[in-house]
Order: sequence, then structure tokens, then C-alpha cells
Amino acid sequence: MLLSARLLPLLLLSLVLLAACTPVYALAPTPTAVVPDPSPVARAAPILAAPTPLQAVRSFEQAPTSTAVPSPVSPTAADEPAPTEQAAEVPTIEVAPGAMGIPTPTPRDPATPPRVGLQVGHLRSNELPDELARLRTSTGARWGRITEAELNLDIVNRITPLLEAEGVVVDIIPATVPPGYDADAFLAIHADGSTSAGPRGWKLATPWRASEASKNLMAAVGAAYGPGTGMPEDVGGVTFNMKGYYAFSWRRYTHAITSTTPAIIVEMGFMTNAADREILFGQPDRLAKAIATGILDYLKARDPNDGAALLPPDYPVMRALAEGTIIRAIPQNNGRILARVGPDARIVPFDLQDGWYQVFTRVGDQRIVGWVREDQVAPTDEQSVFPTPTNP
Repeated sequence: MLLSARLLPLLLLSLVLLAACTPVYALAPTPTAVVPDPSPVARAAPILAAPTPLQAVRSFEQAPTSTAVPSPVSPTAADEPAPTEQAAEVPTIEVAPGAMGIPTPTPRDPATPPRVGLQVGHLRSNELPDELARLRTSTGARWGRITEAELNLDIVNRITPLLEAEGVVVDIIPATVPPGYDADAFLAIHADGSTSAGPRGWKLATPWRASEASKNLMAAVGAAYGPGTGMPEDVGGVTFNMKGYYAFSWRRYTHAITSTTPAIIVEMGFMTNAADREILFGQPDRLAKAIATGILDYLKARDPNDGAALLPPDYPVMRALAEGTIIRAIPQNNGRILARVGPDARIVPFDLQDGWYQVFTRVGDQRIVGWVREDQVAPTDEQSVFPTPTNP
């Protein structure tokens, strides 16, 4: 015990000296695990981010690529349809600064591969810029748990590799269009919905004032889509919102395509119709192949050097002659009469065929699209005003 008492101070001193001489190592923090995003939309494909106004769209070094993914959710018989959300019409918006200009086609280098923009309708609509803030709550149609944006993205993911295999550069674009987006073709991919289960079928539309290139693009996709999918066309179903789609409205908005970009909007079918759902969800590759075939047919048939085909027509606002004029349903003298208008009515033409203008006008609270004879109207110097673009 006496020995131990004498050795204890020496033992403690040794321990202190040993601790002082031992190097200290800092512990590396434990890496934080990255939790995968469970949302199929968020991870299904890289989305083309909207560049700043100073960034040229054609300066992208590499086009976004994507991997086709299955439909995020398969509908079941227990799913109940939900009504399609419609965007409310609001007063006309002022022309966006810098959005006006002389429509001049962007020169194409002969060695440049064709570029196609595929917009996923309603995807990330909550991120739309301030000039389109009223559309941030527009989420489109749905069926049970499946949103229209999820269906649209699935189809776009299937179209993309089909085009890329043919040497086409593809941009996958969310609801926000890059400022002044310029491409050889632009397609807004959407699906329809209704408060009832009856309506069905597909439909296509160009902008109000469509270039010959836009008309040719619509004709090519339409010729491929009907036979390719076996779905009926929703004849007469094209709406004001489709032709006045905000992405087409380069005069009003900065976040829109250029006036010389051939463009259409595709309503693939009704999510709320059982027969259409069998194709939309059960055979999505048929839809993708049909749309891709139409795009490729258009690109093969076009003349890349025909800049005139890219220019939209620019008609003046018209007024009826003193005796008034008749708006008809078809461009024929025996066509059904839609309205009789006097010289106080503003008549806005957007197409001309064989001596007949296809026009938009208002009669009271009613919006009318029809045909008027070229010799029954006179041009004015008033500015064209089309229905306010909304989100189908």
C-alpha cells in the first residue's frame, strides 16, 4: 500500500505527459444522405430551363436528353374524373417590351440539325413569370390521381428519343417558354378533359395568324396522328384558348416563341373519356410514334431555305362597308349566317382563302369566328386585338 501511494503521483504525471504528446484528429462529419425525389415528374427528364433575355436560345451546347418512363400512375376503375380547370379570361394585356418587331426568319446554317421544342403542357405552371402570373394555378385536366402534366411529360419522354434517333435536336420545355424561343418546330403537348365522360378525340391548332409552315406542320401531324392512334378527331372542338395559346403570343409576352417559329398545340385526347384513356394510358407509345412521325414528315418535306413560309400574315383591322356585312360559317355565299355586323364592328382577319377572310369579331358579349367576303370590308389603321390568351 505504501509503494502504491508513492507511485500514484508518478503514474498520474505519466498519463498527463502522454496525453499532451498524442496528436488530435478531427472527426469528419457524416455525409448527409441524399433522399431521392419521389415525384416522377421531378426526375423523369431534364427540363430546358428558361434562359435570361441575354442568353441566346440557339447557344445551347447540348440539347436536353431524356429517358422514356412509364406512365406515373395507371388509372383504375375506382378513379373518378375531376372537372378540367379553366383559366378565366382577363382584360387584354399590354404588349411586352421588346416583343414587337419585324418578323424576320432566323438564318439557318445548312449543317445545323433541325431543332424541335416539345413543351410539356402545365408542367411547373406555378413557376410562370410575372407576366403570366394569372396562369400559375392552371393545372389542366386530370383523371383520378393522374395530372395532365404527368401524362404530357410521359408522352414527351417517349417522343424525344424517336426524334433524336433521326438527328433532331430536342428541347423539353416546361410551362415557361424561354424568351424569344426559336426553333424549326414547336409543339405544345396537352391532353383534354371534360365535366362529362362523353367528349373524346384529338385536335390540333395553329396560332391565330399562322404561317404556311405552321399550317404544314399541323397537316403533317394530323395526317399521322389519326391513323397512328386510331382515335377520332374532335371536329369543331378547337377553342379560342388553343389558337390564342400564350406561348404563341409573341406580340404580348416576352416568354413566347418567335413569330417565325412554326408552331401547333396538340390536344392528344380526353383523359375523362374511357375509350381515349385506353390509348392515352394503355398504348402511349402509339401516341408518341404518331406525333414523332408527323414531325419528321414535316421536317423532311419543308424547304429550309424558304424563309417566306415562316412569316405569319399581317392583315390590317377591317371594318364593314356602310351597308354592313355578313359573317358566315364557311367561305361560301350560301354558308350559314353567324352574324350581321355594321360598320362600327371591328373585324380582325387572320387568314385569306379564295377571296374570303377568316375573321374574329365581337357582337355584344359574343365572340365570333367566321368568314367574310374580301369585297365587303375595308382596311383601317387600328391595332389588331385578339382574345386574351389563356392556358388550355
